[in-house]
Amino acid sequence: MNVLGVLNHPIEGLGSLAEIFSEKGFKVKEELAVNLKGNESFDILVIMGGPMGVYEADQYPFLYTEMELIRKAKREGKRVLGVCLGAQLISQSLGGSVKKGAFGPEIGVSKVKLLPKLGDKEIDVFQWHGDTFTLPPSSELLAYSEKYFQAFRLEKVLALQFHLEVDAKMVSKWVEEYKGNPKLVQEVKEKEETFRKNLEFIINWWLNQK
Repeated sequence: MNVLGVLNHPIEGLGSLAEIFSEKGFKVKEELAVNLKGNESFDILVIMGGPMGVYEADQYPFLYTEMELIRKAKREGKRVLGVCLGAQLISQSLGGSVKKGAFGPEIGVSKVKLLPKLGDKEIDVFQWHGDTFTLPPSSELLAYSEKYFQAFRLEKVLALQFHLEVDAKMVSKWVEEYKGNPKLVQEVKEKEETFRKNLEFIINWWLNQK
């Protein structure tokens, strides 16, 4: 199985997602979104985060290419995973919409509530976003926070607003690039193992969905 990981910003890579896929014997390739041609070959498409908004696609035309890739992959029955901006691109691609969050940004380690399909429990995640999405037609909500929808599935397509792929090293680059609070790095360091465990659980569940 070939996994294509699309990076909307070089510092927002697959992180532990790449490790999880590799451990399952999948071949993982990361590609910058700006280099996409639209005819890429893959079995699983993974779209990662980035600082731009879906509604800024005229300014960042590669977002249009990604949305077409998402629609094409879904039509062909392939698995698609979106994280943060990737989740928002999935929503927009499949009939939902994306806008600035009315209740302000979510940044830092926080809890999200998983609905029964994902175990009916609260888990620790990392957040860094200001936008939010609506649910596309026929999709199923899987998780939410006090402020926003956090995850949904539509057939083999999974959207996660939150980050579980991060470690302290990755977040330190985000803090530097996006002028975040340095305390976030230590917060993430203390939760790395928890994030990895939660991510592995969600990925295993998703890969078993028909």
